[in-house]
Amino acid sequence: MKEVIISELGKLVGLKLQDAGRASNLFWLGFGDIIQIIRRGKTQESAEYALHIQCSWRITSNNKIVVASRDFYSPSSEWDGETEDFDWDIQGSNRFDERIKTFIKDKGQLKVKKIESDEVSGLKIFLSDAYILEVFPDSSEDDEQSEHWRFFNRKNNSPHFVATGMGIEKI
Repeated sequence: MKEVIISELGKLVGLKLQDAGRASNLFWLGFGDIIQIIRRGKTQESAEYALHIQCSWRITSNNKIVVASRDFYSPSSEWDGETEDFDWDIQGSNRFDERIKTFIKDKGQLKVKKIESDEVSGLKIFLSDAYILEVFPDSSEDDEQSEHWRFFNRKNNSPHFVATGMGIEKI
């Protein structure tokens, strides 16, 4: 499995990290050239390649965690604690939103240097400036609903390359 993953995600080597963000607790990253796509009837600019992650992950640099998956559920530094309930899913309210904004501020400056994988679809994406994105599936579920991450090309509209508890699928 790891050779197949490295071959597929190897398309990212040399490409720029253009953007990153979230949709609820799905972490997405965009790599490559900025292209025009039509989404819901509207033309938008987006990176050519997308990586959507739905398992545990972290971005490190120089032996320090810069931002990680559990940051979704922690308040940003601006939260005063007076609000009765912290709602992590409001854009801009959590630590992830705060940290990813800082990380990606110089978007287009980081490039993918190398891809590594393991036998359970874990990933290491080495970026310039000593950043590493580590993706580690953290569930033993092995059904079609157990998606860990997916990779796809928006420009070619090719099948999605999906890592699940059942292995690799092209959808």
